[in-house]
Amino acid sequence: MEFGLHGLLVRYSNVATDIMIAAETGYDAVELHTDKLDRYLASGFTGKDINKLLKKHKMKVSCIDIIGDVESQIPAKLEQVMTKADLLINTAAEIGCSTIQLNGFMELADKSEKDNIVLTAANIRKICELGKKKGIRFQYEGAAWTPIHSIDQCRMLVEEVAMDNFGFVVDFWHFWASRGGSPEDIAKLDKDMIYGVHVADGFRPEKGAPWIDETLLRGALPGDGEIAIGEWIDAVKSTGYDGFYSGEILSHKLWEADLMDIAGDTLKRMKTYF
Repeated sequence: MEFGLHGLLVRYSNVATDIMIAAETGYDAVELHTDKLDRYLASGFTGKDINKLLKKHKMKVSCIDIIGDVESQIPAKLEQVMTKADLLINTAAEIGCSTIQLNGFMELADKSEKDNIVLTAANIRKICELGKKKGIRFQYEGAAWTPIHSIDQCRMLVEEVAMDNFGFVVDFWHFWASRGGSPEDIAKLDKDMIYGVHVADGFRPEKGAPWIDETLLRGALPGDGEIAIGEWIDAVKSTGYDGFYSGEILSHKLWEADLMDIAGDTLKRMKTYF
């Protein structure tokens, strides 16, 4: 296995700083978040500039996270999604990053499970076809509060897309918080469906209670929340998966802490489970 520094672990920094922090604190790679990558590219920098930073710090990129709204049936919005996909696919290929994360949100919330999966899959298939030309694959994240959020739904989405460059990310908090699966369910997965793992701890609303702001639920480093992190990691390991693990938080307080300390502490905590 290898460990990637998730961009949301150190949210209030930039691409160059993320790469430096990842190298200085002992990570194997950096998971670039598009909040930062969008700014970086819009400012006139390119993949070539990222390559210089990666070479300087002897670092690599495990994933670009995220392309959102991939479920959209609104032509203008879908066109924007595809334009962003094209840009990030080219950037990923240029910097040697094999994986881009996709997220669907709430546009299809009033539709059935089947319609959500079929319509979202149709859009994802187009993105995968673009990426396949450049050797790029895509991992879907089933956000806890969205229609496609459970382990079983993510598996069905992968099967509906039916392309060999599409899988999903096992995010502990999203599956646990949505009550969408357990370590036992993870252990039954085909490892080839798992493209990444987010080691995310935290809390969740009581059963039947409405969702609240994620930053009120995800302010916990691994081991500080209510998730049995060790059980989830053991379940992933039992599948034979040996790819990237990255720690993720959403916390205004932790984002204001010393970013080197947060990154280093998270890596140290993750390694204790191996």
